[in-house]
Amino acid sequence: MTIHRKLRAITSRRFHVVIMIALLMMATAVSAEKNRSNKQATVVDEGTFGIFLGGQRVATETFVIRQYPDSSTTSSQMHNEGGSRFEQSSELTLLPDGTLSRYDWKQTAPEKSSASVEPGDQVLMLYLQGPDGKSSEQSFFLTRATFVLDDYFFVTREVLLWRYLATSCQQRPKGEGCDLIRQRVPVLVPRQRYSSQVYIEFKGYEELPFNGRPQRLRHFTMETEGPTWHLWLDEKQMLVRVSIPDTNTEVLRQPK
Repeated sequence: MTIHRKLRAITSRRFHVVIMIALLMMATAVSAEKNRSNKQATVVDEGTFGIFLGGQRVATETFVIRQYPDSSTTSSQMHNEGGSRFEQSSELTLLPDGTLSRYDWKQTAPEKSSASVEPGDQVLMLYLQGPDGKSSEQSFFLTRATFVLDDYFFVTREVLLWRYLATSCQQRPKGEGCDLIRQRVPVLVPRQRYSSQVYIEFKGYEELPFNGRPQRLRHFTMETEGPTWHLWLDEKQMLVRVSIPDTNTEVLRQPK
């Protein structure tokens, strides 16, 4: 069965779950009986990204995505390479339908600060605490379907691409497969205190070198109010490369 047919079959069901779709597409098999009896999380993806600016490694992001029976969490830690210490962490929790349950961000160095996003009644509430210890809050007239994107964490782009794959498959006239169409996604950037929208588009397959050998990768673009991002998924639907040409930035998944 082709990946497009898998997506069409899955999304035709009322209970499609974004991360579970990713599990199916990544051929991660967990029996129904085990899911009923085991309350432990299933690890969907985990790894490390090296972040390069002008060819020089400047930071490292370590992440893990876990699937629970009633939610999924994407946890990430980032630190810089060299210079003054810089450390941040985040956790994005999604409900079974792929909408927001909660988002938490913390910075422990060089100064301590934090931010949280919680859905309210037709709004998203942003709670902030600055380095001086003062707290503030801000409301956004946005729904749970709004995706939370952080400036520094790249793994959330992988989760967003999974949601795009699950929801943008347009069936062809004769029912033979479907096409991935360009999609607009509302987003909230907590650290910058603003909401915006991004446009995601599938650009096709490319043969690119990765981990010492050529691989057939799927190329996507993510248009923002600033620079355009280029992202590549491998055959297991894992994010392996990000390029932002305008800022001379490249992100590469590191071998395990």
